[in-house]
Amino acid sequence: MSREPIIFNFSELTSVIDEYICPICMETYYKKEIYQCRQGHCSCKDCWKKSLEIKKECTQCKIRVNSFKNLSRTRQLENLILKTDVCCPYSFKNIIRVDESEELIKDSNGCKEIIKLEELDNHIEICGFRFVKCGYHKKGCKDKIRYNENEIHISECEYQTSKCTHCSNVYLLKTIQQHYLECHSMLIECKECNEKIKRGEMNNHLDKECQEVIIPCKFSQFGCNDKIKKRKFENHLDQINHNKHLSMAIDHFNTAIEHLNIKNTQLSNSINELTKGKEDLIIKNNQLLNYIDKLTKCKEYKNNWIISNYSKINHNNNYEFLKSPQFGYDTKDLFDIKFFKNKDNVGKIAVYLFPASEQKNLTFSITLLNKDTKKNFTLTFNNYIKLGSGKGWLNFIESDQLNKENGYVTQDDKIEFEFTITMPLLSN
Repeated sequence: MSREPIIFNFSELTSVIDEYICPICMETYYKKEIYQCRQGHCSCKDCWKKSLEIKKECTQCKIRVNSFKNLSRTRQLENLILKTDVCCPYSFKNIIRVDESEELIKDSNGCKEIIKLEELDNHIEICGFRFVKCGYHKKGCKDKIRYNENEIHISECEYQTSKCTHCSNVYLLKTIQQHYLECHSMLIECKECNEKIKRGEMNNHLDKECQEVIIPCKFSQFGCNDKIKKRKFENHLDQINHNKHLSMAIDHFNTAIEHLNIKNTQLSNSINELTKGKEDLIIKNNQLLNYIDKLTKCKEYKNNWIISNYSKINHNNNYEFLKSPQFGYDTKDLFDIKFFKNKDNVGKIAVYLFPASEQKNLTFSITLLNKDTKKNFTLTFNNYIKLGSGKGWLNFIESDQLNKENGYVTQDDKIEFEFTITMPLLSN
C-alpha cells in the first residue's frame, strides 16, 4: 500500500531558533551540510559555494576565504538540530498539499506523537496516521485515507467490485444499484398475472404468454368494442354473435383485394414501360460506344526518306540542314524532317520533326535502317508540338557509327530513314 507524498518544512514542525536558519538562503539547516569560517559564522554548503564564486570572503564577517576547502564542517550544530523535538507531519489534516505556501491545519484525529528530528523519516514511513491511497485507486477512487482507517474505508468504498446476484456480472458498488434497475436477468413481477418473470423476457411474456392481459376482440376494427382477458378470448368468440362483424370483415377484404388487383395491373404496365425503355437505352448506348470507338481510333502515316551523298554532308552552323520532302495525311496535317550533321556537337547527328500546324497527342517514330535489320536503330517520342517549333533528338546517334562497315551507309553512299506518325482522329 503506497504512501501519499507529503510536503513540509522543518520550521512547520517546531519552533525554530535563529541558529538553525542559514543567513543567506533563510532556510532551515534540516538535511543540509553546515560549514563555518574561522570566525564561526555558519551557512549551508550550497550557499557557501555560490557566495565564494562571487567573492572570496565570509558574507557575515568579511574575513578572507580563498576556497571552500578553507571552511570546516559544523557537525555539532548538525547533530544538535537532529535532536530537536518535532511533531509528526501527519498531525495536520492537509499535509497532502500541492502548494507549499498553503498553511497547515491541525487535525484533532491526527498523530499526536512528538519525536526527534533524526527519527522523523522512519516515523513517517510507519506512522499509523500516514495518508495512503485507497486499494481501489486504480478503479477510480481518489480518496486519501489514513492508514489506521483503511479497513473501514475499503469495506465501504464505492469503487469496490460487486457481483450481480441475478446475472453474475461484476460492477462497481457505486453503479450496481442502477444496474439492479436495468438487469435483464432480475426477476420482476408481472403487473397482470403477478408471476415472477425475468425483466428481459417480460415483453415477450406480455405479448405471447400472460393469460391475464386484456386484449381487444379480433373484430374490433369491424365494430366489436369488447375487451377481454386473453384466457377468456375463446369463450368470447363462442358466446357473442359476430356474424355482422364477420360480414363487414369480408366486405372490407374484398374491397382491399380489388384495390390490390388495380395496383398490380398498374405496376405490371409500369414494368413493361420500363423494360421497353431499357431496351431503347441499350441500343442507344451501343451506338454511342461504337461512335466513341470510331473517334478514338488513330490515323497512321508511314514513309521512307533516303539521303544521298552522305559522306559529303557537313553542316557548320545552325542554319545548315537537310530538309525532307513535306508529307502527311492532308493539307492540314503536314510535316517535314530536318537532318543536321555536326550541328552543335561535333560528331553528333540531330533529327527533328516539324509540323505545319499545332499537334497534340502525336507519336513519332523514326528508324535508321541497317543492311542487317537486327541493327536497325529506332527512337520514338509522344509529345505536344507547337506551331513553328520542332521536336526530336539533338544527339540522335554518333556520326562515326554511320559508315559502310557498320551497315548504315550503302555502297553508293546513301542512308535511309523509315518513319511513322500516329495521331488520334480527334487530336486537334
